[in-house]
Amino acid sequence: MSRSPTGRPPLREDGWRNRRPAGMRAGFEAQANPDAEPPKMTRSRTQLATSYAPGVLLTWEGGKGICRSVPMRRPVMLEPTTQRQIFDGIREFAENWQTRALSVRPAGEVRPALVLDPAFFNVRTDRVEVDPRGFELTDPSVVGYVPYPLVFQCGVCGRIREFTCVEELDDRPLPRRCGDHDGRWTQVDVVYVHWSGGLEPLSPGGVRFDAASGQVQRIEVCGCGARNFSLRNRAPVFSEWRFACNDCGATRELKRQDPDTFEALEADRQAGGRQYEFIEVNMLPVSYRANSAFYPQRGAFIEFRNGDVVDLLTEDRRADLVRVIARIYGIPFSEPSDVQIEQALRAAGLSEQWSEHQDLREIQQRARERGASDAVARWGRDIAALRETWYERGIVERGQAQSPELIRASLERETWARRYDPIRLSLQHEAFVEEHISSRLPVFEAVDVMTPDARLSDVAGDDNALARYRATIRPLLDTMGVERMVLIRGLPICEFSFGYSRVSAGPIYNRESQGRSVAMPVRLKAFDALPGLGTRTHPIYVTQQRNEALYFKLDEERVRRWLELNQVPDTPPAGVRIGQRLIETYRDFGPFLDHYKDRERGGTPRSLGSYVYLLLHSLSHQLMHSLADLSGLDADGLGEHLFPADLAFVLYRKGMTPDLGNISAMWRNHSEDFLRHAIDPRLLRCGSGSLCDSRGGACPGCIMVSEITCVASNQLLSRAALAGGQPPTWEASDAPWIVGFFEDRVRV
Repeated sequence: MSRSPTGRPPLREDGWRNRRPAGMRAGFEAQANPDAEPPKMTRSRTQLATSYAPGVLLTWEGGKGICRSVPMRRPVMLEPTTQRQIFDGIREFAENWQTRALSVRPAGEVRPALVLDPAFFNVRTDRVEVDPRGFELTDPSVVGYVPYPLVFQCGVCGRIREFTCVEELDDRPLPRRCGDHDGRWTQVDVVYVHWSGGLEPLSPGGVRFDAASGQVQRIEVCGCGARNFSLRNRAPVFSEWRFACNDCGATRELKRQDPDTFEALEADRQAGGRQYEFIEVNMLPVSYRANSAFYPQRGAFIEFRNGDVVDLLTEDRRADLVRVIARIYGIPFSEPSDVQIEQALRAAGLSEQWSEHQDLREIQQRARERGASDAVARWGRDIAALRETWYERGIVERGQAQSPELIRASLERETWARRYDPIRLSLQHEAFVEEHISSRLPVFEAVDVMTPDARLSDVAGDDNALARYRATIRPLLDTMGVERMVLIRGLPICEFSFGYSRVSAGPIYNRESQGRSVAMPVRLKAFDALPGLGTRTHPIYVTQQRNEALYFKLDEERVRRWLELNQVPDTPPAGVRIGQRLIETYRDFGPFLDHYKDRERGGTPRSLGSYVYLLLHSLSHQLMHSLADLSGLDADGLGEHLFPADLAFVLYRKGMTPDLGNISAMWRNHSEDFLRHAIDPRLLRCGSGSLCDSRGGACPGCIMVSEITCVASNQLLSRAALAGGQPPTWEASDAPWIVGFFEDRVRV
């Protein structure tokens, strides 16, 4: 058999597009043109984007064979801002993944190529780089599947037969006779996996490193030269399974080096690098059904039409970013007037550029009037670029915010974890209020609960009933510290899956060996490349949904009193927005909130940013549980989005099934119970009692939700923020107890 330059047998990944094996057709969907594409299956779009995404191993009802899902082209068109949000989210995810995975060893000892798929980083610079041209936004309406693994075992004698591709199996089908008996062939349902993303059939073959070429080569024969093996797998544990040579009887354990990792580490070692351990390259035998064989990686966000939520965060728009943040929080900003700019340009002989600037403004305004948000953003970028040339040439003085701390924060935010970046979230909040509340209220797509419409409450249109309703609801909202609560109908949420990992869902896998736990860097892989294209283009599966949501905005003065009573540093005086001071004093949480995971009283000091987030996050979870209890929705079927600098958060229903109005029905039937449930002292306690209190005031038995639902992986979370109690475990042991946000002294 011919070999590739790496010494490996050719994968012939396109073999399944040529033919399908007769011996595996049972249970496969018939295709009108089987030569064009593989057999395909349909499931819910969410399932195809995650549980059946390319690379997963699956089987069919009735055990008709094990298959591997493969991608199929189904391009989808999205708004430009949504596309930018997707790639911005992937870039953030990849950067965080790389940072965490590289930390398992001293700097320079882990190759970036063993941490990220080339689709996520530049191999020349070893830096994260997500090029949209290497991906295709795809509708998860269908995926293909092909037989895998192509290793079969006779159920009588244990003899195995291997095939490199579907085409080879079709050319040389499994024989009816196996030696002196009828063959009973079944697929071997155990595979090798590795945290570098490697997946290989359970095979007696191995690999060796060729120092001359610097590459690994496969060994397909026994030491005696035979190629015939049997699998002895009667034992209940993999460690006792053996491959046996049918000629000489020699046996070998289930050991296989991951080719990519072995090649990289051995090349480094021979070049004078570190000595590695065998456990770093040894693949793990697992059942194809095991979770460790495939972990899809995904993200979600609220969609916005305003491109500034992404564009203003680029380096060349930093001056505009400071200007916008200063406007949002009322920070004085010294900026030349239009008259001063025009005079400066005329003095420089550039009157025509001022006329061009005014023309662009008029075009942008017309686009704004007709609701063309993409065009508004595009013309805004052109205006900003033109003004930037005047600033750089010194023709016009650049404006300056009267807050050196804000300017510093706008420079430092490049290193902040995007998920918790208060500047980014402030831009999103402004767009959220404009697009999903203000513009929707007149058409009843958003409803303030204090002025309900007929669909939300029976009191609408009845002045006496409305007065009684308000007399009940407003005091409950005041007790909770909520200034405004809005129901949103059809909030656009975009979810996307873009890759996977094996063995571990996160960037670090701790392998147990001889009583030790050794940290291994896990590789983030892109989904298999799409077929039929000249370049390697990977699918990103996108699902969009429009479901009900609840928006909460806290009373700023109530939050200020809570911060003062808890002696939180940098709490601003009355007249200064908390959001302004939070941004000015913010220190990066880090992508994994490492400073807030300490369970041994690590001594991380209180800060304005951490305590505001702690309050919002804890109240969000408390309301999430209350909503789940009364709406019929599962807590894991809800999502949350926090806007810390604006003291606001959103709870929304997730899922691709039709929105049956569970949230609005809950409010219509149980609005009073919903609010009382959230502030009930009995429900602010945990069944674990003092054990939960002493360990942070948050556990799966009370305020936590699943980590795929929680925006902060259940960190910066404590019932004490609401009811009062022991400080979080990341604070020092002598830190004062927390005054709860629901306590009477905070409500005064």
